[in-house]
Amino acid sequence: MPLRRWTRGPRLAYAMRNPLGGFARVPAAPAVVLRDLWPGNAMVGEKLVRNRTEFDGTPRSLQSGIWEDPTWPAAYRRWLQGFGWLQDLRELGAESARIKARTLVSHWIRQPAAERATMDPSITGARLCAWLGCYEFFAASADDTFRQNLMASLIMEARSIMVLMPEAVYGWQALCALKGLLAVAVSIPDYPEFLTRYLRLIDEVITSQILPDGGHVTRNPEDLFLSVKELAEMLYILQVARLPLPTTLVDAANRTVPALRAMRHGDGGLALFNGSKERDPQLVELVLNRASRARVVAAGLPESGFARLSSGRALLIADAAAPAPKGFDHTAHAGMLSFEFSSGKQRLIVNCGSSTQKGWAEALRYPAAHSVLELGGMSPMTFESNGTTSRPPHVTRTHATQDGAHWLDMTHNGYESQGGGVYHRQLYLGKDGRTLRGEERLEGATLVRSPCVRFHLHPDIMVEPTENGYLLHSEEESWLFQSDGHISVEESVYLGQGTKEATLQLVLTPPLPPRQDAPLPEATQESASTSLPADAQARATAEQDEAQTQEQSAATTEPESTTADPIPTPQEDDFAAESAKADVALPQAPIPAAPQPLPAASQQTPPPPLHWALSLISE
Repeated sequence: MPLRRWTRGPRLAYAMRNPLGGFARVPAAPAVVLRDLWPGNAMVGEKLVRNRTEFDGTPRSLQSGIWEDPTWPAAYRRWLQGFGWLQDLRELGAESARIKARTLVSHWIRQPAAERATMDPSITGARLCAWLGCYEFFAASADDTFRQNLMASLIMEARSIMVLMPEAVYGWQALCALKGLLAVAVSIPDYPEFLTRYLRLIDEVITSQILPDGGHVTRNPEDLFLSVKELAEMLYILQVARLPLPTTLVDAANRTVPALRAMRHGDGGLALFNGSKERDPQLVELVLNRASRARVVAAGLPESGFARLSSGRALLIADAAAPAPKGFDHTAHAGMLSFEFSSGKQRLIVNCGSSTQKGWAEALRYPAAHSVLELGGMSPMTFESNGTTSRPPHVTRTHATQDGAHWLDMTHNGYESQGGGVYHRQLYLGKDGRTLRGEERLEGATLVRSPCVRFHLHPDIMVEPTENGYLLHSEEESWLFQSDGHISVEESVYLGQGTKEATLQLVLTPPLPPRQDAPLPEATQESASTSLPADAQARATAEQDEAQTQEQSAATTEPESTTADPIPTPQEDDFAAESAKADVALPQAPIPAAPQPLPAASQQTPPPPLHWALSLISE
């Protein structure tokens, strides 16, 4: 392996030699005509015709021959160099779109081989598939010189993938690189080494990232979606070429499709964990149907570490495992034990999502951006400067069902080494899906620090205060949120669809002591007064106003430990009595304990457990 890395440069230079100048045969056209499987966006295509792009809300102008700029975000660079936007020009369909596609491709293939951005084989693979998938649209009617140069570029860049794989990329990006190699292999069969290399690598790449339950090793639902998309394209290419389907490829598709279906809410979009976005529900369904005809939904994902509770119209998906292992943890979030809850096609309780903008991308990884317990000034894991994680917590879970009802018991010890104890979350979902109940507690805490539990709400949810709690209104239903703790409504953000949307969150803190002279500790008030940690907010706004960010960061301090009097633990009978006032019956079924409880540290004035319930009151 080290020898391959040492010789990578010379081998890549040799691979990128132009076959038109030697004795190699360059066909005039692909032997197999491939078709791009996915719909484009005509509005994006129209902007491209005018030399304009808009990516993640940032407009940019296309400049002739400029394909690389250090100021560009990695996601934009991938989009531009991957040529996936050819499908947008094809969707527009006008002659001006065809000419623009041909012009941009011509600009790329006229670059000297040494100056092309080919060091990321996954981007190269996406580009080769885009060229071949849209060949009929922009290249079939072009002149002979253009088509010859295009075919030569296909050969050169496929060779670069052979040189760089498998060391260069991991995860779903490795599937994208091999997909490009496969596309060129079936389109130019005069080069059998492409297919040989693909068949040699595909089994290893799939095995390294697809878990036995069909989930993805990164524990990111979007990575799972993109993996299924790559598998679907590979199956299509092999079927069009009438080549045997590798057993590992077929098995991976059959396992990942039920797992991906399990990570969707009733609206068809993806759950928001570890850096995922909702994605277009129609595209998700199209990808699923392309990959497999089976419509099975996985009942659980034990290896992936997600718990799925479904009763009636209600669906709860919880993150019940430790972060992804080293090498696959660049998108891992500190959202262990967080959950999302939906009823029918409406999401109610959500996580904040993810962003490609550096500041927000970092801020959204912290517990405050998830529907989970947070301890001010603490993080259950460490985020390194290179984006990886360290100090991962130990997570346990127990999921039991009976007569359609669900009990979920989860713990993690991410705060234990910092004196915060072991976080224990218990959830109960009634058999009719009309009641969701929870208990939040810290066991063995040695520091007196009041927790807060955040419940981020979807932007479509309206909040109405009542005497007994808060009503959460959607277009079809109303739910009542109650607790024996103190509930406050605060601002939040939602980035599930790629753009920042204002929304609300319910913040649950321990109840105030009965004494009039014992206000809520200042550290707790500061922790509960913002939707994201102060240092995370500073990172999120860094790109907009660097000077202001530095000022905010300097003013941000870690909350100090408090020495307030112990807060009395609320009694279960009091909680039930409050619920009875609203004519809402709370489930009294016990929640099973975790099978392997973690040892508790010596406890000093532990924070009281917090109980809450969400009940459907009208449809």
